Amino acid sequence: MSQAQADSPLGEINIELRGNVVDFSCYVETADENKTVQLGTWPIKQLRTAGSTTQSMPFTLKLNGCPPGAASITFSGKQASGNPGLLALNDSSGATNVAVELRDKDKTQLPLEQASQDVAVDANGNAVLTFFANYIALADNPQPGQANADATFMINYY
Repeated sequence: MSQAQADSPLGEINIELRGNVVDFSCYVETADENKTVQLGTWPIKQLRTAGSTTQSMPFTLKLNGCPPGAASITFSGKQASGNPGLLALNDSSGATNVAVELRDKDKTQLPLEQASQDVAVDANGNAVLTFFANYIALADNPQPGQANADATFMINYY
């Protein structure tokens, strides 16, 4: 019967940890940190049937200090009941059966918790990401009222 011998004394553990510490810290320009996107005032007839939308309003987020490569944004917030990809209105909003739809730079729907399309970071570490937002009816005959929503975002960079 042979005995196995460990390469290291009993109780000694060999772990090699590797990584990088970088001076890049991709951040949003100060003017875009607490951005308000005006979605406009729309007649209720614009949202008469489920799935109807208002015109999409553009907005941008400007990033600085990013590492070379690409960046994207992931939006999060309170999800609309029965429509998890859409942003629910705040509890203080009076409108009902309406949500906010976020769209990517090519105006395709950008569901909550999904990364946007990548945008190249320029040689100075800057990137500008363009998005759109609009109201969408969740059911036929929504009720009018104030319609505000809040979203947060996370910067992804590669």
